[in-house]
Amino acid sequence: MKLHLVRHAAASDIAPSDAERELTREGREQARIAGAALARLGATPNQILTSPLARARQTAAIIAQQLNFGNEVAVFDELLNDCSTAHLLRALKTFADASEIILVGHMPSLAEHLAVLIGSKNPEALSLGKASIASVELDDLRPGRAELRWFLRQKQLRLLAS
Repeated sequence: MKLHLVRHAAASDIAPSDAERELTREGREQARIAGAALARLGATPNQILTSPLARARQTAAIIAQQLNFGNEVAVFDELLNDCSTAHLLRALKTFADASEIILVGHMPSLAEHLAVLIGSKNPEALSLGKASIASVELDDLRPGRAELRWFLRQKQLRLLAS
């Protein structure tokens, strides 16, 4: 299974609550670039899962559009920052038949999940910038079993998308 861990794109600091922060114009462009780069890399996800926060949902929707994704983007509470990797992996077992999944979430949890997946003890070294993507492959949903295939920041994604 391939997992693409995507940090949400740039969001406004002005909103009634943190959960309602929406993407800025720059953030919408970052999400478009991330989606276009995934398309150029041949991504064909069976599922796109997103945190329920507005900025992540919007990022996921733009990526889905760029990929011509035919299914609904699903809200996945396990992508919120206070969810453990063990809990995320248990929840992902529902999608065990999927060959490729995009997960749109937040820092610092995405770096923590990535570190656990690849068996690293240093999540700080795996920090994803806005609309950056880390891609791993794994045969089973267990800690330390994933192989990091690539890690691309917005600057590299922009080059791929153009």
